[in-house]
Amino acid sequence: MPTPILEKESLIPGKTSKLVLHAPAIASHARPGHFVMLRMSHTGERIPLTIADYDREKGTVAIIFQKVGLSTELLG
Repeated sequence: MPTPILEKESLIPGKTSKLVLHAPAIASHARPGHFVMLRMSHTGERIPLTIADYDREKGTVAIIFQKVGLSTELLG
């Protein structure tokens, strides 16, 4: 089941981006140092990304990533 993207922000244009995802189950268990595994499709590459921020009340998780390969380019 796809995870909705609530916000998308370019931090360094063409290089680094921030996504805020609606993921209440993940937000409720998130702790410093945790990461999530993302895929752009059911058969896509699994990308481990560190949770940069979370809000348990809103059920959101923020990730920041650098575009370095095909999968992160697609994500961006």
